[in-house]
Amino acid sequence: MKRAVLAVAALCSAALCRGAEPPAAARDPFEPTVTAREAELLGAAAAAGSTNAAAGMAILLGVDREAASPALDFALGNVHYQAGELDLARGCYESALRKMPTFRAALANLGRIHLLQDRPADAIRLYRGLLADGQADSAILVLLGHALLLERQPVSAEGAYRQALLLGQRGDEAAAGLAKCLLEQERYAEASSMLGELLERDPGNREFWFLRAAACLAQHKDREALLALESVRRLGCADAERLCTLADLYLNAEQPEDAAVRYVEAIEAGPPPAARLLRAAEAFVKAGDAARAKDLMARIEGLQLPTPLALSLSEGRTLLRLRGALAYREGNSDAAVAAYARLLEGDPLDAETLILLGEIHREQGRLEDAAMCFERAARIPGREADALVRQAQTEVDRARYAKAVELLEAALAFGDRPQVSRYLEQVRRLAP
Repeated sequence: MKRAVLAVAALCSAALCRGAEPPAAARDPFEPTVTAREAELLGAAAAAGSTNAAAGMAILLGVDREAASPALDFALGNVHYQAGELDLARGCYESALRKMPTFRAALANLGRIHLLQDRPADAIRLYRGLLADGQADSAILVLLGHALLLERQPVSAEGAYRQALLLGQRGDEAAAGLAKCLLEQERYAEASSMLGELLERDPGNREFWFLRAAACLAQHKDREALLALESVRRLGCADAERLCTLADLYLNAEQPEDAAVRYVEAIEAGPPPAARLLRAAEAFVKAGDAARAKDLMARIEGLQLPTPLALSLSEGRTLLRLRGALAYREGNSDAAVAAYARLLEGDPLDAETLILLGEIHREQGRLEDAAMCFERAARIPGREADALVRQAQTEVDRARYAKAVELLEAALAFGDRPQVSRYLEQVRRLAP
């Protein structure tokens, strides 16, 4: 609210007084004039608002705005804007513009309201009008760039940001906006180079680090992306999503200990989507890292209802499947079979679980049970080829080579696989 009062005071000092009419050539066609009485009211509102914001607003609300200068509508709009009352602020700015359609400051602030209320096309219309009238300063050009970027017009937005920078726009908004435009146009190398220069001047800028990480990831420069996100984390501004991405990068870099710590930090900061954590748990299971896989799955289970991480039915099944896979890797086949049996009770057409269960049966010599699992899986769309190959391997184990040949030929009907073709030739040599 204090900033709104300062804006009122500035407007009061800058406005022309209609009590003493200046020559026509001296008038600014983009700024309103005020009478001596209106100037007093603006001054009184600013003075009262410096200690009591409500009192300052009350003075402005007590004015007959129909007959008043648009400057008073604008001042009241600023007060509402700073109070977060965007609809009321918009009404005040629109009222000012009905009285003076070229009122530059009202056009600029109304455009800000449009941006905040997700109407970028309306903001673009206003800001382009200011640009055409030669009234767009660097701040307006930055806002125009934001609006164009929201409307998925990165080339035009790039032009607005570059012009703002040429006009000496200070701060990070124009530079960050330009980097986003480059990323949107898939000019990743250019964006990365630009962000590198910006970070040399301002190494503590978290948004630049965010954008740098995005550029590096798009170029598959995982190590550079890891360093960028680690910088964000150390600045204390990494959210759950970025912590998860950082953990993924550590996992890809074969640094499981760092990855596990970052996943835990992501859970504490978010939590992140369950699907992200389940993929991480699966990676630990496949890597044979039972301890970290168990810890992460326990944390996932501990974050269920009524928290935001409540697992969907499919996610719950994925977690149970990972439990089964982990038990199997640890040599506890009974626990694995029990987990898979529970999954099949819920969905008898779960081809992936049928294949996993069949593999356990086959390894333990229960070839008939294995063949039945693979045969059932081969009837389910999506995993037919995999199931047929595994069924063929089971028939080879049973010395039924002719049957295995038929199954492998059927698997190849779903797409050419050189490895399967070679295996088929080997089995044909064994067949009668």
